[in-house]
Amino acid sequence: MEHAALAAEARAEFADAVRSAIAEAARTGRTRPTLAMIARASHKEGRPSCSTSAISAWKKGDRIPASWSVVESFLTALEKAASLPRGKFDRRDWERLFKRAQSAPPAASASHVATLLVRDADPLELKVHRARTTSAGNAVPDYIPRDVDSAVRTALARVRDDGGVILLVGASTAGKTRCAYEAMRNVMPDHLLVAPSHVSELPDAVTQAVRAAKSDTGCVLWLNDTEKFLGPGGLTLQDIRALRRSGTVLLGTMRSRIRADFPSNELVRLAEEFEVPRLWSPSELERVREHLRSKHDDRLRLALEQSEDFGISETLAAGPQLWRELISASVVDGHPRGAALVWTAIDIALAGLVEPLPVDLLEELHEEYLPGRNKQLIRPESMDEALAWAGSPYDDGVTRLLIPEGEGLRAFDYLLDAHLQERGASPELIPERIWDIVLSLGHQRHQRFSIALAAHANDRMDVGRRALLPLAEANDVDALRTLGLLYERSDRQEAIQWLQLAIDAGDVLALRLMGNLHFRNQDRRTAGDWYWRAARAGDEVSESYYNEPRADSRPVPEPLTPPASPVKENAEEEDWEDEGGYYGPTARTLCVLEGALENAADMAYDVVDEIGERRIDLRHKYAYIYSDLPVLTWGMDAQWRRRMARCFHDLAADIKAGKWPLPTCTGEEMALHIAIEHASTMVVDEPEFVSPWVADLPAHHDDWDWGLCYDTLFEDTDVLFLYEPWSQGIEDSRSLVHQHLGIANLEAEDWFKPFRADDARDPDRGFHR
Repeated sequence: MEHAALAAEARAEFADAVRSAIAEAARTGRTRPTLAMIARASHKEGRPSCSTSAISAWKKGDRIPASWSVVESFLTALEKAASLPRGKFDRRDWERLFKRAQSAPPAASASHVATLLVRDADPLELKVHRARTTSAGNAVPDYIPRDVDSAVRTALARVRDDGGVILLVGASTAGKTRCAYEAMRNVMPDHLLVAPSHVSELPDAVTQAVRAAKSDTGCVLWLNDTEKFLGPGGLTLQDIRALRRSGTVLLGTMRSRIRADFPSNELVRLAEEFEVPRLWSPSELERVREHLRSKHDDRLRLALEQSEDFGISETLAAGPQLWRELISASVVDGHPRGAALVWTAIDIALAGLVEPLPVDLLEELHEEYLPGRNKQLIRPESMDEALAWAGSPYDDGVTRLLIPEGEGLRAFDYLLDAHLQERGASPELIPERIWDIVLSLGHQRHQRFSIALAAHANDRMDVGRRALLPLAEANDVDALRTLGLLYERSDRQEAIQWLQLAIDAGDVLALRLMGNLHFRNQDRRTAGDWYWRAARAGDEVSESYYNEPRADSRPVPEPLTPPASPVKENAEEEDWEDEGGYYGPTARTLCVLEGALENAADMAYDVVDEIGERRIDLRHKYAYIYSDLPVLTWGMDAQWRRRMARCFHDLAADIKAGKWPLPTCTGEEMALHIAIEHASTMVVDEPEFVSPWVADLPAHHDDWDWGLCYDTLFEDTDVLFLYEPWSQGIEDSRSLVHQHLGIANLEAEDWFKPFRADDARDPDRGFHR
């Protein structure tokens, strides 16, 4: 109660200060400022804007600003609106007031979800792996910056105020959780942190996050091991939309092997993903050496010595050492019973039951993991000794083979990845009895899905069906859709039946997945019908499919109709021979294409000034040019959009210089596709506009041959795969299709990387506008 009273007092004090500042500005300034005048002045400062409703709420004490930069913007705008000298209101006093008001989070509901300010978060409580504890009691070594830090922090800064989804992917103990934690503390230390520890806490967590937004408090929803919070029983589509509307930042991590096999999911599709490599780069290792030169740390020194084989983070977490200890334990006078307990826990987790396991369950099942037919010949240790060994921290650290959690034990997750890396997923990997056990114990909805996905990864669809059938019989839409996805590989007709049931239950995503299934069966017409239905139902990927740029194939009107092709004496004679070896777009075609590129560049620059960092779509947030790009680009930042606008200008400049517009990067390829669509449409629909452009250029029978442009200006059309619903995820280098086709630079972040070093444009050329 005392804490709540202090919080209320701090917020009331801030509200009094806002009212007093406005009153003082009205009394001493040359102009009497209104809320509207202050709001307008904040828009002109190039700082965060302040709406009249927000200022009014601050005055009443209903809310406080989201960040100090908003407070500073308000003060500057107030001084300007009242014609007062800048700095009239002491920023230091105001910053102290603001921090005091902000230091108490909004009152929480009666829930067990961890809620605190980001700056107060304990990395260990957020599941950062412990290292060996030093004599001083330090279990978390100093953070060594990773190469990916800058990109992650830039992305967090971009979504800090309006919300977004950031996902860090990497192997177990690659350092992804620590990277996310450090980035969050660096970029948004004053945000409210909501950290559910279990999927059952998600409803309260979502409520807390949305409530924080209503009180004008920035919020981070922390989803370590994100897969545990997704799919059935996890975040619903309504939850995701509510969190996006509230401006909540969702920050999560996921292991690479789980991400590679993860089915279609709305949150993952929206996420901006960053890979945290297991092995550290030369520059990262050099930063470790620099740190050790100034600060001694035996843990880091040992990790550096083993860095050719193991990542720094995984060595710090003792992963490799624990794995070696496990595989060498099943010997006479070793720890065979302890190893059997660990192997039991590993298989149960790989079978999809990832919660901590009761000790008596491990005791019941472990005998089958003791080597040999006569289990006593190896002289297994007592159960107490086995549990003590498996649960003992390695080398005086904290990480161990079996980690205590709640009232149970779970296998250290590094061991799961190491086992899969050595054996590989297969129908024989997990014993039949373990499948039966997890099916009998996994009663909760999210557990049934976890088991089904594990079965699918091991080609055990019989187990996957047993896991999901009870939910499907209860008309659970997610179960129906998931069964459709999982069965596609083994039984197409079965997959169609399950997807149809999901569609009948109103599932929009299943419409697109049904289209994908027919597409992969070479039935493009039926696939197109399903994509059309999905687009009309609001599926963004399907909507974008119908926005793919294509040359206009309608007849060219009379004023611009090309002359007839000359009659050849030799019917087999090639056109290029008549033209002295020239084969390519004509002068009039290039002229119109240059105009289309210049128009697109100007409009792209205009639009980016208007939309800035805002995520766009094809409906209520449509933005010309940018909404015409594939869905994976819709959340990119303003700098990325300016670089895209420059692609149009660079290609137009090539034509103006008398060269062909040959794309040097993926962004320019997409710009040229869009420009060809626009140019071909202008020729058909606006001949009166085009005719003056080309009046002084000789007509040619190959004028407006857009197919010829595709043949001569593009190396390939891989970038158009990004519009195809069936190929979603093809930009990911881990995608099998990506690897099979040898595709490069389709990730939005890679669009402006030159295809070849000798084709790269001047990096210092600046922007047209």
